[in-house]
Amino acid sequence: MYIIIGQIFALLTAACWAQNSLVYSLAGKRVSSSTVTHIRLWIALPAIMLVHFVFNGTFFPVGLPIEGYLYLGGSGLIGFFLADLFIFKAFVDVGPRETLVIMTLSPIFGAIMSLLLLGELLTPLQIIGILTTVAGVAWVVFVERSDPGKKNRNYVLGVLFAFLGAFTQAAGMVLAKGGIVSGVHPISANAVRISAGLIGIIIFAAARGHLISDFRKMTDRKALLLIAAGALVGPVLGIILTLYAFQWAPVGVVTTLMQTSPILLLPIERFVFKKHLPLGAIAGTFLAIGGAALLFVAP
Repeated sequence: MYIIIGQIFALLTAACWAQNSLVYSLAGKRVSSSTVTHIRLWIALPAIMLVHFVFNGTFFPVGLPIEGYLYLGGSGLIGFFLADLFIFKAFVDVGPRETLVIMTLSPIFGAIMSLLLLGELLTPLQIIGILTTVAGVAWVVFVERSDPGKKNRNYVLGVLFAFLGAFTQAAGMVLAKGGIVSGVHPISANAVRISAGLIGIIIFAAARGHLISDFRKMTDRKALLLIAAGALVGPVLGIILTLYAFQWAPVGVVTTLMQTSPILLLPIERFVFKKHLPLGAIAGTFLAIGGAALLFVAP
């Protein structure tokens, strides 16, 4: 039962990532991707501290094992700092859909890392489900590419950033898994991760001379609202769901279900943005859902 709940939480996380891909790409085009990475954590940290107080009685987790702080701190630096810098830059240069299809490599990286670092094995049926889901998501995103001929320098760099984002995101999630196996509450884990990520991005912004100028850009109220919406849904709600999912289900399965975000974008594009959905995109959707269903029945 807990494994199924963990998989459901992973699918809910995918919905959070779908929302994030839209709002962060829009905000990044207005104020730059690095500014979005920076400011959103200033919004997310107080929010997660308040949530931590409600659930645990303190604004920040104390008394965790030293190895827990190390694992989670490293996970936050990699996941909320490095990975998000890469991913948000790719959102702007490549686009949310192309970025998300490259991010489907993350479960492959995650499964390999969890095998090497955590000794976590996947069954053959789960491996088939992972490959099927990845294939379906990739099919959907590639069929829906609006400008396949866009091969300028920014596009090529954006593809590279997306690959780096997939790798670093997987590394951050595996470290997070290592940090919560000793019974650390997922909300406490998230508070430590966001704090470490914010420290990393503050140092990065200060080194570039953008620490103050990033805040000055928040006179763009639309960008601020988009960043706030993404920060509350992504780093707070989405990551809490992710950490619960990792606590109850294997890393490879969770990260694969999280990659179904492009599937969730299809109805948004059809009914909100009034875009035509090619038949291939619909077929890819069913393929990805079939792979996800296979993961549910896998032992």
